[in-house]
Amino acid sequence: MSAAYTTHHGRGTDGLQSTDPRDVAPGADEYALAIDVHGLCKTYEGNRRTGAVAALCGVDLQVRRGQHVAIMGASGSGKTTLLGCLSGRITPSCGRIEVNRQRVSTIHQDMRLVVRRTALQNVLDGALGRLSLWRTLLGYPRAENHHAWQLLERVGLKDRAHLPVGNLSGGQQQRVAIARSLMQNPEILLADEPVASLDESAARDIMALLGDLGRQHNLTRISVLHDWTLADAYSDRIIGLDTGRMVFDSTRNGSRPFQVTGTAADTVNVGPPHRNDRPEARAPWTRPWAFAAAMVAITAVYVLALKSLNIGSRQFEGIGTGLATFLAGLVPDSVEQVTEIPWLKLGRAVLETLGMSLIGTTLGILISWPMAALAAKNVGPKRMRHVVRFFLNGVRTVPSLIWALFFVAAVGLGPLAGVLALTAYSIGYLTKFFYEHYEAVEPGPPDALAEIGASGMQKFLFGVWPASKPAVLSSCIFMFEYNVRAASVLGIVGAGGIGYWFSQFFAWRNFPAALACLIMLLVVVVILDAISTHLRGRLVSTAK
Repeated sequence: MSAAYTTHHGRGTDGLQSTDPRDVAPGADEYALAIDVHGLCKTYEGNRRTGAVAALCGVDLQVRRGQHVAIMGASGSGKTTLLGCLSGRITPSCGRIEVNRQRVSTIHQDMRLVVRRTALQNVLDGALGRLSLWRTLLGYPRAENHHAWQLLERVGLKDRAHLPVGNLSGGQQQRVAIARSLMQNPEILLADEPVASLDESAARDIMALLGDLGRQHNLTRISVLHDWTLADAYSDRIIGLDTGRMVFDSTRNGSRPFQVTGTAADTVNVGPPHRNDRPEARAPWTRPWAFAAAMVAITAVYVLALKSLNIGSRQFEGIGTGLATFLAGLVPDSVEQVTEIPWLKLGRAVLETLGMSLIGTTLGILISWPMAALAAKNVGPKRMRHVVRFFLNGVRTVPSLIWALFFVAAVGLGPLAGVLALTAYSIGYLTKFFYEHYEAVEPGPPDALAEIGASGMQKFLFGVWPASKPAVLSSCIFMFEYNVRAASVLGIVGAGGIGYWFSQFFAWRNFPAALACLIMLLVVVVILDAISTHLRGRLVSTAK
């Protein structure tokens, strides 16, 4: 993320703060300062039980250009919040932050890479903040590609450039995250626990790499670390936080190791987070009285449902005989009955049914894909989201058979009415499926692209869509299968397909011919199910 030349967060108690970089601690060299923080506070709103939580309390911090600062402290001491405030991702409650003519980039603890995209593509995403949507859709400029290849070579991953990030080891993924951050051409690099998930050897390699790159690019680095040994070996300065307050600040003096004594030693010598011994409250429905009440309510609902159907015992009289007579009528009495079935016409009707389903589903997909992006909470604008969802509720209210009646009245009898009915029905459900898949995407990678400076559409295309693509394609396959079944019914109202012949045969009480329609449809469904099962298996395997 690129910071402004001079950035202020929050409001002080005495009105507007000075933007003069000379307004710093006495004796400081203002031209060597990269970050200047005064009275930084951040309070998170809580609930009735916990109340508000103060994450940062009056933090003052000046960091010189090219310096590597390690932030240490127990879990919950405010380290990540401090980094978020410095990057601009978190808005402080009060205080002042000045980032003087600096570009800021963040390496997150969970790296926030798009695992279905290659290492090269993830590194190129670091340039989204300075490229337009159309330029990225047409392909990254040659200079950006060359720069990305150089960075991958520097981090030792040039031979892994075209591998999906999900296929790389933890250390290799961390190197990709570093290269993506450098692709933003930063002057300040924020690293939130960059080696937390790595073994000791890999952690030292990453810290050494960060040191080398920092010296090559004259980067100001601020790292959140939990390992005192790493902080001592690779940083120029260590600060300690405890419950949102800075309790320790030591700068390296030549080659001498850092010395920490007294209560400050307890702060930077990080241990496990404090455990809350208060027992967790039981969920209301797990209590015996609540469970009994729920069972009574459910039973009452089913009793009322059965009563509303008004089904009596007399209606079951003769049901077995009637079913047996009907099933016997489906079986042809002679060979002549089989030969009299218009097999060629039925075959054409089956192909017509498949064509209606294919075109209707395809049109539904093309319309649903952008509509779902507008309706998704993590992508679409809030006002548009509510409008689209209200429209979809209306579309899903109408069954496919009723849609067919509408379009038969509008465009006349025939398969066109069926195609339009299936399109409308597909839009109602596919859009819902799609935006639910978009919303299920892990928010970290898209949010990281937004921090880099990606637009909303770039965030969707390069962060949300790659992660949701397998689920979206699976929903498309399911919708096509469903529409084949639905299309076989639309012919009953004159909307084309094999349903027309099925309804005719029933009207003529030619049950063997009706059975032939069902058998042909069953063959098609079995074949489609085998194909879809194979495709879904491929999608699942590529999603891992």
